[in-house]
Amino acid sequence: MVRSKWSLIGWRLFVRPHLMAFALFATAANAAEPVATAFRSNDRPAYDRFVSPAQMETLAAQGAIIIDVRLAEDFASNPQLIPGAERRDPEQISRWADALPKNRSIVLYCVKGAWVSQKAASILRRRNLDVYSLSGGLVAWTAAKQSPIPPG
Repeated sequence: MVRSKWSLIGWRLFVRPHLMAFALFATAANAAEPVATAFRSNDRPAYDRFVSPAQMETLAAQGAIIIDVRLAEDFASNPQLIPGAERRDPEQISRWADALPKNRSIVLYCVKGAWVSQKAASILRRRNLDVYSLSGGLVAWTAAKQSPIPPG
């Protein structure tokens, strides 16, 4: 098939540059934040900013935001929150992270304070937020005789 001179010019001047720009934008957007499926990857960064249940209570009294970042299946098996906490899906962190205020401390917790809250904290820390992970998670909170309450 022979293409006309004008169709080749149109391709070179209009279509190809726009396709290239879209490809570059899509690549940059995906590289900036892990996608939901990547949250469960074996990439489990060590995080070094922990608070005890008592320290979390003190931070909460000072206006810190407490966020439950348990995975959906963990939350479904025990849908109770620490008093004052809000539930956020860690696999959707790129959707809700920008809404968090930069002028308040944030404490994240998961079931045991292991990789879920630490990975979420690492992602939020890269966004220059003041983030802590509850050492021992919900298990430590319950052991400290602080009773979780039903959501609502």
